Amino acid sequence: MENKENKDIRKQIMQKAEVMFKRLGIKSVSMDDIARELGISKKTLYQYFENKEDLLLQAIQSHIDDEKSGLCEMQNLAVDAVGEMMLIAKHAIEEYRELSPSIIFDLQKYYPQAWALIEKQQNEHIYGVMLQNLRKGIEAKDYRADLNPEILARLHVGGIQLPMNPELFPSREFQPDQVFKEYIYHFMRGIVSEQGLQKMNTYLHQVNKSSS
Repeated sequence: MENKENKDIRKQIMQKAEVMFKRLGIKSVSMDDIARELGISKKTLYQYFENKEDLLLQAIQSHIDDEKSGLCEMQNLAVDAVGEMMLIAKHAIEEYRELSPSIIFDLQKYYPQAWALIEKQQNEHIYGVMLQNLRKGIEAKDYRADLNPEILARLHVGGIQLPMNPELFPSREFQPDQVFKEYIYHFMRGIVSEQGLQKMNTYLHQVNKSSS
């Protein structure tokens, strides 16, 4: 069983690798680059991970675990479905802001096992969170009563990948965080009731005020 010190070192390596993968893309980052950034030898790096793909897989799984915990915390913090969605949207926009445009392409073409982990999380956990949110919002009359939660939850899962689609949104013209921001606010405006719209506008005013 791995001791705490080794767990901490492993976590530190994964966090550094994740930052580099997000910023530079996966294909362009080598194990040498990661070791250099951490100030350790490549030999030490290979004591914890077999190769770059092993490091990538473990880093993604660790990120997914952290995201699940973060989403649970947002659900607990939010006072209603609209507030929960706005917290999740704010977090997602910040995540997109950190991503290299090439990262989805690299994952899909060169690391299908890693991409499968992300798709599984989106199709199962993100879908479940959205479905729960939609049902809660409908029950509280913050969302329209005529919505189909199962369809909309699936539409949202499909929508979260769109900002990183280079054919639809070339990186030289569009920033992924701005694309997602437009998408999620459009999505929200389509599902809220008049009561929910008032709450949404209040949340947006608070966000704009805190960022000014």
